[in-house]
Amino acid sequence: DTLDEYKQDIEKKLQERKEKAAASQNEDRVVAKVVENASMEIPEKMIDAQVDNMLRETAQRMQSQGLSMDLYMKYTGMTMEQMREQMKPQALKRIQTRLVLEEVVKAENLQVSDERLDEEIAKMAAAYQMESDKLKEYMSEQDKKQMKEDLAVQEAVDFLVAEAKLV
Repeated sequence: DTLDEYKQDIEKKLQERKEKAAASQNEDRVVAKVVENASMEIPEKMIDAQVDNMLRETAQRMQSQGLSMDLYMKYTGMTMEQMREQMKPQALKRIQTRLVLEEVVKAENLQVSDERLDEEIAKMAAAYQMESDKLKEYMSEQDKKQMKEDLAVQEAVDFLVAEAKLV
């Protein structure tokens, strides 16, 4: 209501953003170190499939901004093959990270309860300004299973970060 309250609110939000960014950077460093120390061979087909997913995500983002892939490639002077090659390192990193985190989930027997899933669905519903029950109705069992897997992977990240502090 007052200028001082407004300033305090802005300062609080900036501090929260800084804290979230620092926590995210710490998570990224810890996970990257674990991935770096893991050895695995990733089939080329798996990398290609991930590149395809990344291209679809990119196309959807561009489309939401009113830009087509063809127009983007015209502006950047890139071919689809060049884009694919450019995305391969990131695709490989995503695959390696996911596989390592899934192994941590298994090794530590991390499981997500139905209650935890319901909490996450409630957050999503609030973001979409829907009722939780309505959103759950729209979700398939596969969607819920995938969401549980994703939450377990996040728990694996939290576990690694907590363990890294002990070292």
